Amino acid sequence: MNIKSKVMTIANALVKQGVKRSAAMVRAWITVKLRKMEVRAAGVTHGNRQTLLQHLTWYNVADITITLQREPQNAADRNAVQIIAAVRNKGAAVIGYINRELAAALAPLLDKGATIASRFKAIVGGGCGYYYGLELEIKV
Repeated sequence: MNIKSKVMTIANALVKQGVKRSAAMVRAWITVKLRKMEVRAAGVTHGNRQTLLQHLTWYNVADITITLQREPQNAADRNAVQIIAAVRNKGAAVIGYINRELAAALAPLLDKGATIASRFKAIVGGGCGYYYGLELEIKV
């Protein structure tokens, strides 16, 4: 998928959600032109995700892979994009989600089969009563 196709796919999806065409085009161009974004996972305090994040701190960064996967049947957000962390030879689990605003831009691309590269950056927080968080890098 070329850059213009990505921009138009994102912009059209945003317009369908009620964003003005001019604002949608600007947001789409920014999303595609940035190429690389560092983001924090949302929803990391749900269920056993804090335990899973704590367990990730035990492994070498090179052994952790991050995958983004659409979850269109999600009742809370029709554009939901799951963040799945996998540890080499250990398994994989949903660690959180891409935040709603960014997911609204990325979901149409994933739906059209575009590849969005993602890379584990770091586990943040934890200890002294703080929640764990996940930082990742996304390339559109």
